[in-house]
Amino acid sequence: MKRVLILAISILAILCLGPAAVSGHALIVDYRVDSICVEAYYGGVKPAPVQYADVEVFYPDGRLYKEGKTDKDGMFRFDPEFGKEWLVVVESTGHRDEQTINMTATCGMQTQSEGESPLYFKVFAGLGYLFGILGISLWYKSYKQARQS
Repeated sequence: MKRVLILAISILAILCLGPAAVSGHALIVDYRVDSICVEAYYGGVKPAPVQYADVEVFYPDGRLYKEGKTDKDGMFRFDPEFGKEWLVVVESTGHRDEQTINMTATCGMQTQSEGESPLYFKVFAGLGYLFGILGISLWYKSYKQARQS
């Protein structure tokens, strides 16, 4: 019984720690921000894109940085100067909305989304699940043996 337990733990350790030590095919995800994409749409039960609406982008001090129109899908892109806060104003047929985009809050910092756990939490949680399943299966096996005798 002890041999089986030691063998199971050894195999589990090799399977869990082996891929971490050898990462010849590691996947690396990197990102960069080239432009800001603004999407304008009419709200309601079925949102519809605001086609060819006038768009103005302002510096924090109120000066006009760029102006243009949304495309047929209600999208407008512009290349930002980092470290700034932009005011985007979209107008179309009597409708107007403003949105402030703060580039200083996220520029240069890698952030983690609120719902996502760090990698070491995921590793320990996975090991906990595996050991839990192993413990339940060994308990059930010993329960069956005790019941038979």
